[in-house]
Amino acid sequence: MTKHPFILIPDLLKAPARLEQGIFGKKARIMTPCAHRPEEISDKVWKSADAILVWHWMPMRADVIEKLDRCRVIVRMGVGVDSVDLAAAGKRGIRVCNVPDYGTEDVADHALALFLTLARGIYAFSENVRASNSHWNWHSAGTLHRITGSVLGIIGLGPIGTAVAMRAKAFGMQVLFYDPYIGPGQEKALGIKRCRSLDELLSAADAVSMHVPLTPETKGMADASFFFKMKKDALFINTSRGALMDLDALHAALKSGCLRGAGLDVLPIEPADNKHPLIKAWRKREAWIAHRLVITPHAAFVSVEADAELRSKAALEAKRVLEGKKPFHCVNEKWLKTA
Repeated sequence: MTKHPFILIPDLLKAPARLEQGIFGKKARIMTPCAHRPEEISDKVWKSADAILVWHWMPMRADVIEKLDRCRVIVRMGVGVDSVDLAAAGKRGIRVCNVPDYGTEDVADHALALFLTLARGIYAFSENVRASNSHWNWHSAGTLHRITGSVLGIIGLGPIGTAVAMRAKAFGMQVLFYDPYIGPGQEKALGIKRCRSLDELLSAADAVSMHVPLTPETKGMADASFFFKMKKDALFINTSRGALMDLDALHAALKSGCLRGAGLDVLPIEPADNKHPLIKAWRKREAWIAHRLVITPHAAFVSVEADAELRSKAALEAKRVLEGKKPFHCVNEKWLKTA
């Protein structure tokens, strides 16, 4: 590793970066400009960085990567890498890594919390009681069904999807999953049921929870056809990526009564697009959407423990590359091979 490496953490983190300093050493120079756009950081800084640790706020596109003269590694501080141009980095010999094994418990807990908030009528009860004591009764949340024995459909059985499955089983739910990339036998190990097609899962689940990465294959997969195939009165939960769903289609499904409700930690545009009809109706508390939509601000991963885990694992991954060691989670190997 360079004796005095320059580590750029362009977004989100404010100085001092004590945790990272402890990992890279006292002689490392760490810069935390807390920027939101690449142009807020000078070309000189981009050119000087030996390693970049980046959250999801800062897009690392080809024009930015072209400026990286010294950089050997970009670590995405999270799981998704859709904000980084993997091919452009690979062509310049820059490894792109992620941290796929942090905050698993937190996101799984959040997904279940969104589900329970809607399934048990918590949001409706609380809002109605706040409005008036005339709602101090068990009818104000509408018809509720027992969670035990109900069916949860999980799309994507990676670490988070698996953690959600185990939590749902603890509630006595039947768990289905659809993931064509998971090898045989996983369903036996977990005591859940595999669906061989997405349609099979959608037609059987009382609630559907998304746990897939954003790729060209998955972008917009929750479209009008997707929601139409779900059971009437089902719930939709998304703690993965906003662009997995068509917000217009979700709006139509909710307004038509096709879906009972939705719990979202992510949106296609973040923060929420105030001009979108679903967001407008939700903010105005229009009667048709009342208590049926819960939105949290891309916060499913948040906890003190998850933050420390993420930052330490990201810094250690970058340090491995700077020391000439093989990283654990490089996601652009195929482009490096052709560089």
